[in-house]
Amino acid sequence: MNEVAQLISAIGFPIVAALGCAYFVKWQYEQNQKQIEEMRKEHKEEVANMTKAIENNTIALTRLIEKIDKE
Repeated sequence: MNEVAQLISAIGFPIVAALGCAYFVKWQYEQNQKQIEEMRKEHKEEVANMTKAIENNTIALTRLIEKIDKE
């Protein structure tokens, strides 16, 4: 805490406050990037599962159409 007081007296409160805000913005940005990356991985997995389900549904519909056409 003493270091902060010395820094404020040496360069002034507005500069120290601006540096503190800049650090917070950088920290917040990094946290957001981590969260976005996690969401991106989850979304990629969800899309892969949906693709597989759609492919299976397409196969099932094709078989149904073939059966209906035979009758």
